[in-house]
Amino acid sequence: MSPRAQDPNESTDDAVWQDLVARLEESPGSELPERQASGPAPTAEERVRAIFDNQPAPAPPGPRDYAAVEDEDDGTYQPPEPPALGVGEPLVVLAWLCAVGGPITLMLIAMFWRSAPTTLMLGIVAIFIASVTFLIFRLPKTRDYDDDGAEV
Repeated sequence: MSPRAQDPNESTDDAVWQDLVARLEESPGSELPERQASGPAPTAEERVRAIFDNQPAPAPPGPRDYAAVEDEDDGTYQPPEPPALGVGEPLVVLAWLCAVGGPITLMLIAMFWRSAPTTLMLGIVAIFIASVTFLIFRLPKTRDYDDDGAEV
């Protein structure tokens, strides 16, 4: 330990604290209600009012403080409502279910049913291959190289 280290002097600390409190209470911006040391404690409503009475004035409105006028029919294009998610060609939906469900089914069989018949696994693989082939052949055959992909 160094000889320069001093023990904290509580009387000096108390004096500094009292001086700080006295200077803060005497600040010109302080408009808090005066309170007697022996008087009753302020109520919660008085404390809240004292906090909010000391707030700065609200700022003037800025460039983003406005509400845009909404026009119901301004003549712009409104796209039609998209179809529901469950609506589609049943054969395509079945092909997607088999293409996704085939590998998942094989994984579950490998984990939980080790003695599954080989014909069941070969059937699942065949259904998976058939559904993926069907989905590939449903892809467009031609490509329009002048099309940039935008639709109106």
